[in-house]
Amino acid sequence: MYADDSSGNFAFHDDVSPDYHRTATTGKRSIVDTMRGTYLRNTHILICPVTANTIGRTWLNYASPTNFADKTTRDYGGWDTTAANVFTPYMWFANFSASPAVKFLDPQGKPTADSPDLEPAWPKKTSELDSRRAFITHRVSDTPGTKLWDLGHLGAFDGGSQSKPLFAWSITPDQPVGQADGSVIIRKKSNIRARAMGGPSADTRYYY
Repeated sequence: MYADDSSGNFAFHDDVSPDYHRTATTGKRSIVDTMRGTYLRNTHILICPVTANTIGRTWLNYASPTNFADKTTRDYGGWDTTAANVFTPYMWFANFSASPAVKFLDPQGKPTADSPDLEPAWPKKTSELDSRRAFITHRVSDTPGTKLWDLGHLGAFDGGSQSKPLFAWSITPDQPVGQADGSVIIRKKSNIRARAMGGPSADTRYYY
């Protein structure tokens, strides 16, 4: 609805990572400030009940949009907080355009221009909404030497910092993926693979 009212464009999303929905970069132009209370009245739809009852016990903002991840520093929070950095376990892909620029990967995990097997780019406008483009999914990612995140259903949460094959650190059994046309698919673990890279660093890989 927001895009329909905005010449087909999705909300500004030049955040550090697709699961961050407000940062110092986006501020009042963020997805949160743009859509909260208007296009998105019930912020609890951004809280996965499976994740809330597992990882949400460690990082509280995954359990409720009113929580801060750290009650002491209060610098990371959910949609209904004043935190400068707002994030959920969901990666919101639409119009995500952080730097370094995102590259899309072929089934072998290589960025390959114009390959028919290339993962299609995330949508920027409503004219790009189709069942091949991912829109939203749980965060499963690897930033080599920094952090491996497994925030999928029953995921391991913190997978350490040393890169290794996906199945050596991710215990997510499946990955629900909301497609850009509004449909949802469930990717079994055997079909989850690295499909894009970029964002926090040029070599951050996103799995879904």
